[in-house]
Amino acid sequence: MIPCAEPRKGLILHSGAIGDCLLTLPLAAMMKQVCGLDQVHYMGRLEAVGFYPRRSCIDYVRPFDSAPLYRLFTPTSQFTLDDPDRLITTFQGYEQIVSFLGADHPDFEQNLLLTVHCSHSAEVTLLPMTPPQDTDEHISRFYIRCYVEQLGLDMPEVNLSDPWLTPTAEDYTVGEDWLRNAGLDPDSPIAIIHPGSGGRDKCWHPENFLALAYALDEFGLKPVFLLGPAEWERMEYDLLEKFRHAGTVVSKLTLTQVVQLLTQADVYIGNDSGVSHIAGALAQKTVVLFGPTRPTLYRPLGPAVTVFQPDPENFDSLCADDIAALLNRIQALT
Repeated sequence: MIPCAEPRKGLILHSGAIGDCLLTLPLAAMMKQVCGLDQVHYMGRLEAVGFYPRRSCIDYVRPFDSAPLYRLFTPTSQFTLDDPDRLITTFQGYEQIVSFLGADHPDFEQNLLLTVHCSHSAEVTLLPMTPPQDTDEHISRFYIRCYVEQLGLDMPEVNLSDPWLTPTAEDYTVGEDWLRNAGLDPDSPIAIIHPGSGGRDKCWHPENFLALAYALDEFGLKPVFLLGPAEWERMEYDLLEKFRHAGTVVSKLTLTQVVQLLTQADVYIGNDSGVSHIAGALAQKTVVLFGPTRPTLYRPLGPAVTVFQPDPENFDSLCADDIAALLNRIQALT
């Protein structure tokens, strides 16, 4: 019996949040294509990337706390490895390793190279998390450009408008169940609204989302407010009650459950947030409101993403003109 060959594998290290990690998926897909890898694994925060396997080009996810990565930040003169050592076994079997950690740390790269080469030969590439301030190149394309330049490769064709997340059959079924449990008909047109974001300065004034929800309801789209932990921490009880009166409120979901709920959206509306990046990558009709961040760099991936930029002077207040303009954009999509 001929033994099966070991799969050719790559690894990405990233400590970022939901949207930051999603923006690296084109890089992972390119690593498979250009480097001939069978698998790409991801080491990150499970709360940000745990839903990737079976839904993306990422084949396996490993949590950060599965390895003592902090040791790689030790001054090189003091860095030591045991035999055996968990750091060495962490990187065994990977022929391409891309790290978004340590790009600005003087000792990290040397320690990582020493660790990897204790077990085998591999290509190790460190990439910056943020591009230069003077660039308008989308961050996903920037990552790929940095990677191929370090490896001496030609820049490949990259279509950022591809769907980067593919729901499973179970995702659709569970998403329908979420709507039924919330008292909604899954066959009715649904607008999922996420009025929050990890950054407060990225959040359009909540009263704008409330007014939009009432207008969408009149238009025939049932508004569903998706609230995460940040919204529950920041919003006053009176505001939460306003959301409940304006539409159906769904909250405290895991990211996998968020994916499942988003499969039911006829249109999604949200700030520049991780959830908006998920909606876009799922190929849902996604309208993303950008305030202080630059959409040319950070717009979500996906084939049906519409960027809306409210008047910056009224971003933190109720603005009827912006609500009307946004409603027109949504009506054109549906």
